Amino acid sequence: MINQFTKNVKAAFIFAAILCLCISAYAKEDVQRERPGKLFSPSKIPLLEDAGRDEWQKPNEILNALNIKKGQTVADIGAGSGYLAVKLSERVSTTGTVYAEDIQQEMLDYMSKRLTEKELKNVTLVLGTMDDPKLPQNSLDVAILLSAYHEIAQPIDFIKKVKLALKPQGILAIMEFSDESPIGPPLRVRLPEDLVINELKQAGFTLSQRHTFLMPYQYFLVFSP
Repeated sequence: MINQFTKNVKAAFIFAAILCLCISAYAKEDVQRERPGKLFSPSKIPLLEDAGRDEWQKPNEILNALNIKKGQTVADIGAGSGYLAVKLSERVSTTGTVYAEDIQQEMLDYMSKRLTEKELKNVTLVLGTMDDPKLPQNSLDVAILLSAYHEIAQPIDFIKKVKLALKPQGILAIMEFSDESPIGPPLRVRLPEDLVINELKQAGFTLSQRHTFLMPYQYFLVFSP
């Protein structure tokens, strides 16, 4: 009798677990995605510069994973406040170059003051457009879009222009918030990994690395042209 009761409890538990997984999967499929997401407002720059961001963003681990080193030419596309651009500047050193691109002049103005205060002279600010990052062709070892890809209106065409800016052996890294993350933009503007991978394939890229467990809230994809 006890054995039968135990079996029934186990069966009920398994059924409940499967039901939860099905509901979760259905909920994700039911989300109405919006493209593009709204641009991050310059009025919210303090959020980008929050003192605790390093703990979950793990910028040094990102640069290590991408093998960023002295003398390289790299681009921070959708650089915002310059959070990552400053760290890139320090990593590539005076012999390297960082292109900090954004389509909002207010963000570039903020970065300009920040770079002057830190006396960083290897960063070139670039005012891009929603259609074109305006980066020099065949110049980049690494291009990074940190929480910026979901804001691009025509991602495939845009990424094709990024491809032109990369050297033949260059790489492109994209980091976006996962659906499961408790922080980040609204769920409706977050992008599933498979969707990003498919769009990059259409733009002429191949997924070369998927870094898992590096950041708690974001997925981290690396592509080769």
